Amino acid sequence: MNAGSMRGIARAAAVAALAASLAVAAPPAVAQAHGDSVWVNTRSGVYHCPGSHSYGTSSRGRYMSEAAARGHGYQPAKGRGCAERSAGAAHDTTGHGGRTPPHAGDVWVNTKTHVYHCPGTEKYGTSHEGAFMSEQAALAAGNRPEHGRRCR
Repeated sequence: MNAGSMRGIARAAAVAALAASLAVAAPPAVAQAHGDSVWVNTRSGVYHCPGSHSYGTSSRGRYMSEAAARGHGYQPAKGRGCAERSAGAAHDTTGHGGRTPPHAGDVWVNTKTHVYHCPGTEKYGTSHEGAFMSEQAALAAGNRPEHGRRCR
């Protein structure tokens, strides 16, 4: 081999090493690539389970096992670990935390914030503390509609 070939090989090896050092992890939305790993938001100190809305979405974070995340002092999002979330999801066929409204059209009142949510909205039946009731009863009890908009 001549000197030019040797420089070309060395240059190719350097480029390959640089590319490997700059490699970015696979897109975080692909949970299968990370198995049972949780996504830890290292800025907030909260971890998110696979399949959750915030899994892999923060700019600062990393994947690790749930046990390692807890061992490092990270807290589960919304206070529920992955096993607790999946157990609840296995029984939830209603789309609102396993709760079934007693009457069609009832609103969900978050009894902690005194805000009510209409059927079909994202937060309908999802808060830990709440109750179903008619919209009229919710208003009469001093609750207010989410974003100031009554149900239709």
